[in-house]
Amino acid sequence: MIIAVGILSAVLGIVIGILVMRVKGAQRDAECKQSSAELETQVAVLQSQLNAETEKLHAARETAENQLAEVKAEAEKRIADEKDAAAKRLAAEKEEAEKRIAEERSRAEKRLADEKMAAEKRLETERQELERVHQNAFNEQKERFDDISKRLVAEAKTATEEMLKQRQKDIAESGHATMEQLVNPLKETIAKMEQTMKDSTLKQVETNTSLKDALSQAIDSNAKTKQTADDLIRAFKHDSKIQGDWGECVLEELLASLGLQEGTHFETQAPLRDQNGNLLVSEESGRSMRPDVIVHLDTKKDVIVDSKVSMAAFFEYNRAEDPEVRKDWLKKHIQSLEQHVKELSGKKYENYVKAPRETIDFVIMFVPRADALWRALAEKPSLWREAMEKGVYIADEQTLYAALRIIKLTWRQVQQAQNQQKVFELANEMLKRVGMFVKQMGDVGKALDNAQKAYQNGMSKFAEKGQSVLTTCRQLESLGAKQDKNNPLPTEIEVIEMQGNPAQN
Repeated sequence: MIIAVGILSAVLGIVIGILVMRVKGAQRDAECKQSSAELETQVAVLQSQLNAETEKLHAARETAENQLAEVKAEAEKRIADEKDAAAKRLAAEKEEAEKRIAEERSRAEKRLADEKMAAEKRLETERQELERVHQNAFNEQKERFDDISKRLVAEAKTATEEMLKQRQKDIAESGHATMEQLVNPLKETIAKMEQTMKDSTLKQVETNTSLKDALSQAIDSNAKTKQTADDLIRAFKHDSKIQGDWGECVLEELLASLGLQEGTHFETQAPLRDQNGNLLVSEESGRSMRPDVIVHLDTKKDVIVDSKVSMAAFFEYNRAEDPEVRKDWLKKHIQSLEQHVKELSGKKYENYVKAPRETIDFVIMFVPRADALWRALAEKPSLWREAMEKGVYIADEQTLYAALRIIKLTWRQVQQAQNQQKVFELANEMLKRVGMFVKQMGDVGKALDNAQKAYQNGMSKFAEKGQSVLTTCRQLESLGAKQDKNNPLPTEIEVIEMQGNPAQN
């Protein structure tokens, strides 16, 4: 319709142009007038056609607008119906998803409870087995040392009993102080050995009785820690410094609940130093290396524990009610954990722990809230494996407790080994002193034997035979010498024969 109107307009313009050209010719006025009349007639006809077409156009436009309104109304109705249907489907899917989540959460909680119960049973079984092994080893050591002690005492008694009986009178008169000097160190050594045995027995009993106390303390500590964490959520939700301090407090409380001592079993915020005592500086940041906690596995090896994990995104995830918002916060929470893993991996603590100390090939990243870690692992199960490949082991309170428990048992074994070494040293010292005692008693016997020989040789010079002193005195008396009435010459010299040979005894 619009094209027809355009064509008519163009034709009208051409006609008018021709009219103008004809008017210019004076000689063709008549023709122009006639043409003009004809043109006017044509214009009138065209105008009439144009008006008719215009009316048709208006009618068609009105019809099109009516049809458009009907189509629009029908489309809006269809959209509204589809929107209602979509809302109903979304509500049904949401309800179904919530139901599945609840079921999955219930199953996960049951699995965790079962795993926890199984872990506790395994721990109890291992503890009992370890106690049995330690007790058997201790009993064997005690029996062996008792046998050694009895044998040494019996040998010493056998070696000295007869000698002491034979020389009792002489030693009582001339060597009482020397005998005490020899016997007292032996008594002290035996007393020390008995005391060491008693101390080792008491420590073993304390070890056995403290396991149950430690388990109950750990359970109470877990409950208190979780309650404290819930109470502090609102306070440090947006403060990373407070979050870091809280993680360190939870970690220190966990270490204390196990009976681990700072300075002996672990160090907190201790700067890493080289063999000369100089502070070690990170090659990347240029700052001193200060791990949160350095746990000593034994007398040589260490493990680094870091507790500065941000929980801000997880707190927001728990607060949010909209599923999409919760999904976004959960994603940010996982990204926060991955970023912290990357930071710990980049620090490379193992390159800064110098000899003679050694560190294992991974760092423990402690997450104070178990639900924060388990929710992230449920969303991304490969998180822990990817972290482990970077040298970072992610642990919650439960898994870290088990690891620290093993470390404590290791330290107990180290201490028992040190006690056994001390017992060995005391036994060696006792053997040395017994040997010295026997040697000195042999020297005493030799000295007594020499004294006996000298005594017999001296007394033989007074015997009335040959050129003895007594014979000479008798000769002088016969020549007129007189004896002292108070100290007359004996008529017979009695030589005391001492039994036995001390050097041979």
